[in-house]
Amino acid sequence: MNILYLYRHPKMGISIGKVFRPIEDEIRKLTGSVDSFYMPIPDYSISGLVKNILATRDAVKSGKYDIVHITGSEHYLIPFIKKLGAKIVVTVHDLGFYTNHRDKKLRALWKKLLWINTLKYADQIVCISEKTKSEVESLVNVKSKICVVNDPVGCEFEYTPKTINRDKPVILQVGTKSNKNIERVIESLRGLNCRLVIIGPLNDKHKALLTQCDVDYENKVGISDEELLAEYINCDIVSLPSLYEGFGVPILEGQAIGRVVVTSDVSPMKEVAGGGAILVAPSNIESIRKGFVEAIFNWDRYVSLGLLNAQKYSIKQISFDYLYVYKKYANSILVK
Repeated sequence: MNILYLYRHPKMGISIGKVFRPIEDEIRKLTGSVDSFYMPIPDYSISGLVKNILATRDAVKSGKYDIVHITGSEHYLIPFIKKLGAKIVVTVHDLGFYTNHRDKKLRALWKKLLWINTLKYADQIVCISEKTKSEVESLVNVKSKICVVNDPVGCEFEYTPKTINRDKPVILQVGTKSNKNIERVIESLRGLNCRLVIIGPLNDKHKALLTQCDVDYENKVGISDEELLAEYINCDIVSLPSLYEGFGVPILEGQAIGRVVVTSDVSPMKEVAGGGAILVAPSNIESIRKGFVEAIFNWDRYVSLGLLNAQKYSIKQISFDYLYVYKKYANSILVK
């Protein structure tokens, strides 16, 4: 079985590639015939879309592929490569780019035409969580060809023993976009003796709030994967009480390293956490604060529970799940 993986341009974000490159490598070990192609244009202007579509059509036609897997974001490609011989599989990570911004009507219509309606032309839609699956089903009639395959936790996130610093724990906040709920996180730490390490750009409001709440913090922007891994290892607690996530990979990354995770008691975070994290009400500052306090005083218990949960999301297991999806469209497959 010949498979082609399609990726957005790296300048448009590395998160999807970070999830799928290890899966691609594992599938290559199992099937031996895997290629990848990255979009040449890093934007969604009309000219950019046209150039990406034409380049992708050439890439698909250049090989005798059984499966073309759009790894995320590039849903608009589906109708334009549909009749080139291969079966089209697309992974949908989340639809927040559409569901959270429908107040901008013209832009929402554009997104619906190219990123929502185009999904019905795929042969198989894979969602990374039940929440994302429900969102897709509410917007487009694809119930006969949709399934859930979770995101994996990277192999580099291995258990690294550590003793918590209860006098002044280090709390790692990955991400500063509005859905990451950083303002409530900052307010929840008022008067709590800790150090907050924030990954991602801070705006003036964030900085003013950090000063007002007297939070000891460190801000890091544009760090490498290796540097991010080091931050997980160095921290005591991972903070992800998000208002919205398509999945919540930092939950698994924190659990796999052996750190306590504080996350939201809403889908899909509570399902991903699998009983191995402290769940809080993301809209309630006091609930978030209590979550951090519980993490400090019940650290060992949640580390153990988190490690058990993270084992279910290995690269190998998720790759086999995708292989099962692919085999629906292939008569046979050679597994080494």
